[in-house]
Order: sequence, then structure tokens, then C-alpha cells
Amino acid sequence: MNQDNSILTEDQMRKRAAMGYFVRDLDKNHVYCPAGEILRKKSVRKNGDIRYANKMACKLCKWKEKCTRAPWKEVDFRGQVRETRNMNWLKAKV
Repeated sequence: MNQDNSILTEDQMRKRAAMGYFVRDLDKNHVYCPAGEILRKKSVRKNGDIRYANKMACKLCKWKEKCTRAPWKEVDFRGQVRETRNMNWLKAKV
């Protein structure tokens, strides 16, 4: 997970996400997924992590198999962390 304090533009965040990362926009409080969709805040866990998801986007995503085996992807972020790798995406040969 990256806690880089530099501010990225929306376009830069989307490009980084397309490389296999979930990138959080702290100002808008949402996450860009590698497939280009936006994940919205779903809940806050007991430990303070914020969970993001977009069930409908995952249901319709042509890249879902490359991302997760679950019905949809949920991603947790802690504190000011801005990105996390999608290991399934980065390992996929599709």
C-alpha cells in the first residue's frame, strides 16, 4: 500500500489503477479500480479501515475473472493510504 502524499489528478489516478491498482481519491472518498470503475464507501470496519465496493459494476465487469473469484470485490483502506495492488489482476494472464 502506498501512502504517497503527492496529489494526483483524476486522469493520473485512473492510469495508475489501469496498471493493476485500486487508487483512492481522498477528496472524493472513492476508489478507482483497474477496470476503470468507481468503488464507493461501503462501511467502516471496527479497526477503522474504510471498505469500498461497487457490486453492480463487478456484476457487469468483463474483467471480473481477472480481479476476483468472489461475486464482487471489496477493498479496505487504512488512514491516508492512497493505493493498494490488486494481486489477482497483476498475476492474470488474460
